[in-house]
Amino acid sequence: MTIAITPQALGALREPRKDLLSVPEACACAARYAARLRETETVPIFGSMGRTLAAAVAARVAMPPFTQSAMDGYALAAGDGLPPGSRIDVIDRIAAGSVGKRVLEGKASRLFTGAPLPDGADAVVMQEHVEREGNVIILGRPIRAGDNVRYRGEDIEPLEPLLGAGERLDARHVALLAAQGIDRIDVRIRARIAVISTGDELRQPGTGLEAAAIYDSNRPMLLALIAQAGLIAIDGGWVPDDAGRLSARMRELAECADLVITSGGASVGEEDHALTALQRAGGQGEALRIALKPGKPAVVGSIGAAAYLGLPGNPVSSLVSWLILGHAMVSTLEGRPPRRRLGCPITSRSRFDRRPGRAEFVPARLLEDGGVEILGRGGSARLRPLVQADGLAEIAAENAGVLPGDTVLFHPFRDGFVV
Repeated sequence: MTIAITPQALGALREPRKDLLSVPEACACAARYAARLRETETVPIFGSMGRTLAAAVAARVAMPPFTQSAMDGYALAAGDGLPPGSRIDVIDRIAAGSVGKRVLEGKASRLFTGAPLPDGADAVVMQEHVEREGNVIILGRPIRAGDNVRYRGEDIEPLEPLLGAGERLDARHVALLAAQGIDRIDVRIRARIAVISTGDELRQPGTGLEAAAIYDSNRPMLLALIAQAGLIAIDGGWVPDDAGRLSARMRELAECADLVITSGGASVGEEDHALTALQRAGGQGEALRIALKPGKPAVVGSIGAAAYLGLPGNPVSSLVSWLILGHAMVSTLEGRPPRRRLGCPITSRSRFDRRPGRAEFVPARLLEDGGVEILGRGGSARLRPLVQADGLAEIAAENAGVLPGDTVLFHPFRDGFVV
């Protein structure tokens, strides 16, 4: 269970941990600094994709709302069963949305998928399984009561719980809500997430690049990830390696954001200012050392009512840390229990040598034979392997390496960017 606590309850700023935290331990630690957003709003279901349900929803109507045909065919009274060769008179034609005449023994009604079963009928024979001669059908196989019938309420009964508070809505949920006649739904407000990039070496895309400088890729990437997740992205700009200037920007953004993120300076070197800036901004938190590769260092905390997450500066580390720690914090903000990303077990076609001790996420590409190719040792600063990959392969902390034929967990990019 995730427990939301106030910044005041966290005590003084904590020193960096000496031991490595497991990924679940780090996620639980990060989640404790985020408090659930209380405000809600009502939106049309067509605009509810990616939103978090604010209250539980119960069924209004049965599904199906009436007993109906599951096939195009003929409704009839099968009783104890009808053998092949039975000849039955067709007395009616029922389309979806129409109500037909009562069916007596030895009679049938032509009907179509979704049409209500007429009174007296207890089965539907598929149109492919009969021969028709004028107004008479001849059964080509046995038919029994219940064949090809969808009964009222067999999927959902009225008042049955449908969705729980904290459910993140997607197209499946929209279909279910629409089928219940629900056109508007209460959701939690979108989390507002501000991103600051730090580092004297950073230059912004579109400007010149002098010696020893690099372009800032993390902030654009993180803002894009936040937008892709359906959250409100706030561009906090760039700040040099100066704890005073960084703390001022963090304090300013904490007034308008629910989560403030900095990229860079999350380690414990002389030029890593995230933890110091957090303290100067009036915040509380701690530096984490996580059994994770890439993404070992991180800072988590809070500034006033806003949660804070300090990510490493290397782009792949920043990406992986956002997908793991950011997921835990955003889930808590939106009232969802932070669930560990499970990944899909898949067979590796590659050899990958490594030291055990940290869970590792590496770029990987799907192969036509159903396996996955690990794209070398991507490195925490290399972006090209990410673009060539279809997702990330997760290698367990205790695993000393991967051989062809071993199983890894695969996290596809096509849906893995949604927190």
